Amino acid sequence: MFLNKVAGALLAVLLVLLALPTLSDIIFGKGGHHGGHHEEEAHSLNERFAASYAYYLPVEEGAGGAEVEEEVFDLGAMLAMASVEDGASSFRSKCSSCHNAEDPGVNGAGPALHDVVGRAFAAADGFGGYSGTLSSMEGEWDYEALDAFLLNPRGYVNGTAMSFAGLRRDPERMNVIAYLASQSPNAPPFPAPLPAEEEMAAEVEVDVEAPQGEALEEAAEDLTEAGNDAAAAVAEEAAGIVEQVEDAADEAVEDATEAADEAVNGRRGPTNH
Repeated sequence: MFLNKVAGALLAVLLVLLALPTLSDIIFGKGGHHGGHHEEEAHSLNERFAASYAYYLPVEEGAGGAEVEEEVFDLGAMLAMASVEDGASSFRSKCSSCHNAEDPGVNGAGPALHDVVGRAFAAADGFGGYSGTLSSMEGEWDYEALDAFLLNPRGYVNGTAMSFAGLRRDPERMNVIAYLASQSPNAPPFPAPLPAEEEMAAEVEVDVEAPQGEALEEAAEDLTEAGNDAAAAVAEEAAGIVEQVEDAADEAVEDATEAADEAVNGRRGPTNH
């Protein structure tokens, strides 16, 4: 029975010693090899944090871990690449049954489109078949208006009398607009293409000497200092816990050693001198 107690004490000491590395991992973070293995498999920030640290704040991530970039339609760049010849071909096959764009402009089932670019809405000379909606609209047929109308006529002018479904393919629509511009002596130049992302980023400058910049720097310094203080406090508390565990382990080892010595001496019995 006594030997069982000694064996139990030694087993308890062994368990405490084996638990020390695990406790250290829990307090200070998991080991580099373990974390590195998961870094190869984990793709999201939260998975990487979970593989490397015992405690972390979850980071909100987009679906699939990547942001979906919104596609921007660059009317100026598309018109710069348009073909007047292809636009004339599309106009003849899809528009010429109702419209005439050549000089002199002759009205047909629809208004003449010669010199239409830059012309006010519902302003073709001698044409009286405009819908009430278009007649009440203010503005002119600039490139943006032509693009929106040719893309979806009924969507742009609700109640239009034109039964055309529209030109849904961007290149073909740009070609037709370029052709109409070539038949418009007073047409303004095509709009300029949108600036590249690199140029837009270069135009945005942050003045760190401005009051906003100084406030941002001070806030960053305050956050850094607060984080360092919190980390130091956690490290100090963790060190105290480890020290307490080590003391308990030392005491358990001493108790087990004393118990083993007593057990050995007890089995030998008293010694006569």
